[in-house]
Amino acid sequence: MNDTSSGGNRMLPEPEPLPDSVRVIGGGAEGRFRVYTVTRLPSFDSQTWTFTLDGLVDRPAVWSWERFLAIARKVQVSDFHCVTGWSVYRNTWEGIPLSELLKLAGVNPKAKYVKFYSGDGEYTDALSLEQANMDDVMVAILHDGKPIHRDYGGPARLIVPKMYAYKSVKWLNRIELVDKPHTGYWEERGYDNDAWV
Repeated sequence: MNDTSSGGNRMLPEPEPLPDSVRVIGGGAEGRFRVYTVTRLPSFDSQTWTFTLDGLVDRPAVWSWERFLAIARKVQVSDFHCVTGWSVYRNTWEGIPLSELLKLAGVNPKAKYVKFYSGDGEYTDALSLEQANMDDVMVAILHDGKPIHRDYGGPARLIVPKMYAYKSVKWLNRIELVDKPHTGYWEERGYDNDAWV
């Protein structure tokens, strides 16, 4: 398998895009993504990749890549804004609405915040439970009908369109429900915790 078709990772099977992804209903992203990382670029293989949802939930879960792909997905079009001043407009994302993942897990009433872990082993961030349940927040696996390239956060990344992109955690592989606020990587370095565009 070559790295181009797999988005720079070794993830099999590749996700089958929904019809709206195939059509790229946003018309195709306009602009250019930049690559910012706090570690070396990680790479992933479907044989070892897992996605964990745990913490203050009734039904903690760990999904393999194949099982994760079996969860119902949706397609949305949204803009992507970096706090450093650049944007990519009209992205067609396909993924699992975060609110649906939280329903699958059953959120404990003590949970107030949702903490996100990057597969780079370093980067974390968080949203309030209310923010996490916004209808356009998703765990995306396809961008403009193709697997998200490793450089841009694939195989799975968080998308939070109404906030600056440091909230849209790349290489997402764990979500934890917690009862106390969490200060993310860039927030520890002075960025706003509420990153509204």
